[in-house]
Amino acid sequence: MKKLLIFVTLLLLLIGCSTDKKEETVSLKLEDLNIVSPKGAPVLAFYNQIENERYTRVTADAINALWSGDNSPEVIVVDLTSGINAINNGANYKLGAVITFGNFYLGATGNDESNELDKEDTVVLFGNENQLPNKLWHYLYGNEYDEKFIFVQDAQQAAAALTSGKDLEGKDVDYVFLAQPALFAALKNNDKASVYADIQKQYKDKTGLDMIQAAVFVKDGIGDEVTTEFLNNLETSINDAINDPEKVVQGLSVYKDDEA
Repeated sequence: MKKLLIFVTLLLLLIGCSTDKKEETVSLKLEDLNIVSPKGAPVLAFYNQIENERYTRVTADAINALWSGDNSPEVIVVDLTSGINAINNGANYKLGAVITFGNFYLGATGNDESNELDKEDTVVLFGNENQLPNKLWHYLYGNEYDEKFIFVQDAQQAAAALTSGKDLEGKDVDYVFLAQPALFAALKNNDKASVYADIQKQYKDKTGLDMIQAAVFVKDGIGDEVTTEFLNNLETSINDAINDPEKVVQGLSVYKDDEA
């Protein structure tokens, strides 16, 4: 939970994004807001929303389709880069808060006899070619491993690959790119597995900057008052969880098996 720091900056316009969108304010109450987050670490920030029927968890690669249309929610949680790209491509959202910082790692399954990453090794990434794990990988490692990539839907499936040492088809894999807390669970369940690389450390060594991951994007036009109330409540609930992690345990107790 220490990673779940929140910088509430009400409806900051993203640099480089258009500011001439016509906003049509809709009369909504706090309880009317539909919230979508990817499965994995961002769910921790919404531990007190689990019973809210308007809160939905989806696979990371499902979020791209939600930025427009009748089913677009009032609140979307996604990696910062994807959110910025969506807004630059016309999505009617603004940045509300940053809730997680770097928690990506490269795990070794124990199948690689050389214990050294090379272009012959099989690498599992979660999401798809347009999402942050793939972009980070190419920024840090280049293109020489592309032929051995295996994409899975989300961090849960990546964790399953690190736990079993196999992909969804039962074939051996060597390395798995995934995030906490999925990494922690996988390491507990596979004595051969280990952390091969700390991705955020590599990122900071290369850029000199900390890595920002999940951010909260709020739909244009839902009203400043409701937006402020939502973001303030989110900040308060995260701070409460940092001070008393048992609240998270209780909130997420409904989950079982891999998702837990």
